[in-house]
Amino acid sequence: MEYDSNAIEWLFRALNRMHLNYIENEMEKKGLDRASHPPILFILRYEMKNKAASQKELVDILGIRPSTVAVSIKRMENAGLVKKVTDDADLRKNIITLTEKGEKLVEESHLLFDEIDRKMYDGFTEEEKEQLKKFYIRIMKNLGNLGVQSPSGFKKE
Repeated sequence: MEYDSNAIEWLFRALNRMHLNYIENEMEKKGLDRASHPPILFILRYEMKNKAASQKELVDILGIRPSTVAVSIKRMENAGLVKKVTDDADLRKNIITLTEKGEKLVEESHLLFDEIDRKMYDGFTEEEKEQLKKFYIRIMKNLGNLGVQSPSGFKKE
């Protein structure tokens, strides 16, 4: 295969990298970069009852490696964003909860992400955004068919 910087595969990778870089830069500017993996905080805040989850639940929901979750939790624990406690019912299991500082960071990050999304989709019609969403879902289904674990929150429409 010949290299083509306008090939869809390269454009997808470039888009992903640009999006991540922009988020990281904006979070750093606003002092929100203490969260090494913000989706963990968002899941605790918005998806989990009692705002608590085991590391295994976070791994399953996000569809990422256990080691990635463990390292991220350790960093966020050191930054005072989450608290890790042993589950009384199962001493082998750690329960992760948000601290007050973590709650505040989630709220500030949520506002920032909304702003980034608005800017990123500037000029797109609602129909175009819906079509793009359908393309993403189809790509995710194709990757799932290849055996790639999808986040448990992914809804196959």
